Order: sequence, then structure tokens, then C-alpha cells
Amino acid sequence: MPGRPRIRRHGWPHVRRPPPDHEPGPHTDAALASFLGFSPPGDGRATARGRHDASLPWQPARADHDIALGFLAYTYGLPRFGIRSAKPRVLPHALLRRYHGMARWNPATGALTLSVHPDAPPDLAARCARLLADGPAPAFTAPTDCIALPPSLDRAGYTAGVREVLRRIRAGDTYQCNLSTRFGLHAPGLDPAALSLHLWRTRPAPFHGLFRVGARHVVSASPERFLRVDAPGGGPARVLSQPIKGTLAFGPGTPHPVWHSGLPGLLAATPKERAELSMIVDLVRNDISADCAYGSVAVARHCATFRVGGAASGLVQMYSDVTGTLRPDRTCLDLLLSAFPGGSVTGCPKRRTLEIIEAGEPHSREVYCGSLLAMADARAMDASIAIRTGWHDAATGRLEHCAGSGIVVDSDPESEYEETWAKGANFREVCA
Repeated sequence: MPGRPRIRRHGWPHVRRPPPDHEPGPHTDAALASFLGFSPPGDGRATARGRHDASLPWQPARADHDIALGFLAYTYGLPRFGIRSAKPRVLPHALLRRYHGMARWNPATGALTLSVHPDAPPDLAARCARLLADGPAPAFTAPTDCIALPPSLDRAGYTAGVREVLRRIRAGDTYQCNLSTRFGLHAPGLDPAALSLHLWRTRPAPFHGLFRVGARHVVSASPERFLRVDAPGGGPARVLSQPIKGTLAFGPGTPHPVWHSGLPGLLAATPKERAELSMIVDLVRNDISADCAYGSVAVARHCATFRVGGAASGLVQMYSDVTGTLRPDRTCLDLLLSAFPGGSVTGCPKRRTLEIIEAGEPHSREVYCGSLLAMADARAMDASIAIRTGWHDAATGRLEHCAGSGIVVDSDPESEYEETWAKGANFREVCA
């Protein structure tokens, strides 16, 4: 609309008052603010090359408008492991932006504040305020001309892929591997912003995000935290990773009393599912140890369970807290790049498993299994694992998203496909 600022939205709009059947999950005690960025100066593109790039000095965030928002695609992490993917992709490997203006919503108080950079256009604050006061967003309307596109791996292809991973496990190449498939919809009338709000309302999750890249939008409704770094009161920087593994699918809309009657305990008591999480927790401990103080890495709440996405979801999953203290000579960017891509969406051992994934998946994962993040300074960051994440191209009308499952030695190919299908419900049901 003429006269309005260009908007790029990224954030995690935590539900202030969860629905009655909302279950405590890995992030209910660690809610952060949501952010809305306006008009990035220049093209906002920045590299993320880590501590060896002297051209990227750390400037602590003095206000919200100094916070960088963006994402790392899964593909960003492959070259560090010697993998050069030739698969076609439409999104950049990485994109971090600072903005002329930033709106922050505090879910604890309900307060909305606006921070504007001194170099912003003089009328930006007033224009942003008018935009934010426009009233409730319109209700989501599903496109009427949706067409499901063939997946990159259909049931036969995916189960064959699982059998190949099982062969690799028996050969000793890997002992857990996350295999995904890519789904697609032709949805030319889709409004990505309305879709993002619809998912927030119907599928509550801690890490919702909407990010615009030219004519494309990344839409994420992830339940999983990759890494958080914070240094309260200027003290040592605390590190938290919360890997999610292990899945139990049940009927969407299962009543609250039924949920409490034993579904979480059933998942936590399943040896296969516990093994999935335990292996990844060990991998994450190793991934963050190089950047954490010696002896500081620990595990808490191992195999805790939570219901993903509220009553509309039919999934319960497990998570653990992996904690540490960031070394004084390291930054949150060092930690992010050392641990990327996340262990829960790759497998272990990581290098060999990444090679198996690259050979077994015909599609590029794009931002799926990457990370959406907010970074304030060298010791302040929160980053998600970009699962339950899709991307929409306005030029082609395509909405694409991936889903996958962790394969271990006793995995059943058909069950793994069903789990993958269930995880793709967020976007598949857009056109239901």
C-alpha cells in the first residue's frame, strides 16, 4: 500500500494465555518477546562467517532496532563438512538483517513498544504506529484453487529410503539419521502473513516466524529451540539447547483428560523413542562443548514430554535441556556455527550422516532444518530449529515444506512414513 513502510516480520509470538488443553513444553518458562521489523537499511544482507572475519566487529545492541533478525538455511552448514550440494534451491543460504524500526511485544505484560533507529526516515515512527493500530488482522481464508503437488519422496520412495538408511546403520555408517521428504501445494491465492497468523492461532508453538525474501516468504511454526544464549546482569553467558526427538501420533482433538491419562508416559517409556532422544542429546552435548567452559555442559529434564501444537495437533514429543556456560573468548555466533546444522535434524555421527542425507534426499531442504534467529550482541541470541517450516513463492504460487523422522536400527519404514505425514499436517491442511 502506498505510503506504508516495507515490512519484514520475524519473531516468536508466544501465546500469552494458552488454550485450556495447552501442555507445558520446553519453552513455557523461557518466553521471549516477538519482533516486527520495518524497512531494513540497504538490502540488509550480511554474511555470518564467525570470529575470523575482522570486518564484522561486535556492536552491542543498545536498543531493539540494533537486534539482527534472519535465518540460516540448512544448506549453510554443509560446506563445513565438505559437502557441496548441487540441488536447485530458491532461498539464500543465510540472511541477517537489522531494521530501521522494530516493534517488540512482551507476552508477559502485553506491552507493545516501538524502537526507531536515528537514521530512519523521519516519518517512519508515525507510519509504523499507524500500521500497528490498524486493528485485528483479517481471518485466514484458504485458497479455493489449491492443488497438491507430488512429493519429492512418495510413500514408496520414502520407505525405500528408510530401508537404505537401515542398511547404512547395520553397516556402521550411522546410528541415527533424519530422513525427510518435501511436500508442495500450488496455492496462488495464498497470503503468507495470514497463514502465519492462522498457524499461530490454531497450532500454538514457541517459535513462529514470518520472513520475507523478495517475492518469497518463509513461514515457520516450530516447537524446537536450537540455541539460546543470554547473560543476565552482565554475568557469564548461559547456553541452552532443547533438542526434540521421539514422537507419538494420536487423534487430533484428544480431550484434556485423555491426554493426562497416560499418553506422555507411554512415549517416555518406549525404548526406541528414548534411544532416539538420548543419542541426539549426546550429540548436542558434544556440539556445544567446544564453545562452552570446561565442565559446564549438563543435561536436565531428560525425556520430558509435551503436546505439540495444542488441541489441533495429533502429536506428542520428548525433549531435554542441554545447558552450558559460553567461554569468555567465544561469541554466540561462534557457538551457532559450530553446532550448525542442529543434531536433532541430522543425526550421528554428524559428518557421515549428512553425507547419507545428501545422497538419499532428492530435494534441497532450503531453510527447513536450518534456523530462524534473533541476535542482539555477542552474548545474546535465540535460535530455533526450523521444523514445521515452509516457504511460499508469490511468482509461482508454490507453497513447499518438508517433514522427516529419525531413523534408528529398529525403525519400521511404514511407521516412519506415517510419522512424517503427520508432521506435515500444518501446511497440508491449509487447503483442506
